Amino acid sequence: MSVRKVALFLVDNRIVRWLTLLVLAVLGLIERLVSRMRFLALVPTAGRTAWCHWTVQIKVPKNITIGEFVTIGPYSSLGAKAAISIGNYVRIGRGVVIETGWLVTDARPPYQPCAKPIVIGDGVVIYANAIILGGVTIGEHSVIAAGCVVNKDVPPYYVVAQARRLQVQRSASVKRRLAGE
Repeated sequence: MSVRKVALFLVDNRIVRWLTLLVLAVLGLIERLVSRMRFLALVPTAGRTAWCHWTVQIKVPKNITIGEFVTIGPYSSLGAKAAISIGNYVRIGRGVVIETGWLVTDARPPYQPCAKPIVIGDGVVIYANAIILGGVTIGEHSVIAAGCVVNKDVPPYYVVAQARRLQVQRSASVKRRLAGE
């Protein structure tokens, strides 16, 4: 019997299919349990109904306060050199970076670290790959669109999206070359 015939037999067999689905369901439950245990161990100040995917990177968890019914999606990062406060009913999408610290590059190296707190109000939704920088307060029930970089305060009930194109600063010689001169 060839490998192809065995594979087709296993796929077409109801019992094997159901056993495979059962094993996958059990593994999914185990993953959620381990994820929850890791999150509550790292961030003991988090609400008991908060959920965080196991792939989330958490830096300095003692500076993080998380409310109830908060969901943090996979591959996100919480960098809490200063305080991060997340309200209730907040949804944070996949790959979101919330970072309080940065390096001050105005002086000569070695660059000095700096950090400012971040406050995220109740009911905020932050979509995939957004970046929230230090010193920002996001008002309640605001929406941050996918891929946005938030470096200023957001009032309550606002939607932040990057809808306009930004002009790139170029030198005169590059502008002439692009213009075909």
